Amino acid sequence: MKRLLTTFILLQLAFMAYTQTGMNISPIFEGKGEWYLKFDGAHIEGEGVRRYNLTLFKSRTTSDYRLYESIENMIEADGATAIDKECGYINGKLYYGFYQFKPVDGKYRYIFYRNSSLRYDEPNEVTIIYMEGYPTLSQLKEMFK
Repeated sequence: MKRLLTTFILLQLAFMAYTQTGMNISPIFEGKGEWYLKFDGAHIEGEGVRRYNLTLFKSRTTSDYRLYESIENMIEADGATAIDKECGYINGKLYYGFYQFKPVDGKYRYIFYRNSSLRYDEPNEVTIIYMEGYPTLSQLKEMFK
């Protein structure tokens, strides 16, 4: 029984790590190195996201301006593989982006990015949200209006 439980836990951990495998933003969400330490965030699964037809919601925010350019580069690299996206720019810098990626195990993967520091009337911070679930990008945007 102990071996079965250990195997189950390892499979769950492997699946959680797989969700962002191959994405440039992975270090921000996987708790590795200084990237993770410079962010505040949330990780929600289960009932908290089911009403949106999602299975996973991860959010990270930082006000460390030294990371902004690297984060934008990661987002744009991942965005190049998106199957649907909507982006807005201010003075040539990425202000916001909604990205939808190919489904994995029947679930879409999403990144939402916003660099509020580009507007003087907003907080000096960058927010990245990673989501998985079943709605399309347009359905997701309608839910979060």
